[in-house]
Amino acid sequence: MVDLIAIPILVIISIFQTAVVNQLSLLHGTADLMLVTLVAWAIQERVTNAWLWAIIGGTLISFSSATPYFAPLAGYLIVTLLARLLRRRIWQTPILALLLVTFLGTFVMHGVYLGTLLMKGLSFNWRDSLDLITLPSLLLNILLAIPIYAILTNLAEWVYPVELET
Repeated sequence: MVDLIAIPILVIISIFQTAVVNQLSLLHGTADLMLVTLVAWAIQERVTNAWLWAIIGGTLISFSSATPYFAPLAGYLIVTLLARLLRRRIWQTPILALLLVTFLGTFVMHGVYLGTLLMKGLSFNWRDSLDLITLPSLLLNILLAIPIYAILTNLAEWVYPVELET
């Protein structure tokens, strides 16, 4: 039952990302709201359904993206794996884990997207794609990470309340 909350939240995030966030660009980079949401959810200590969120989020973004179906799904699953691994390693400072996974996740997602472009046979300038797309997207993702983390921390506390000892 708790897992059902993922669907409306991720649908709203997906719609907001495609309708609003993609219109707000820095150079040619845009924030990946779904990436930041999935990272912030997977970093939470009590969350047990981060993989489900990654699958739903990847599927929703796949429907609205021009990339092949597997690209967003594979990227978000890799980022969720990074978040879950770092949550165990850096458990006392979740903000550090959040920022580190957001940093690495942005590069993973852009690497997946650029890899799919290479598989399609398209050529591009690596330096320009890094300078004009990846680094501005990284800055926007880092700026969004802390507020989204705060919102999802409150949501995780509501969904997974701490049991009182009697």
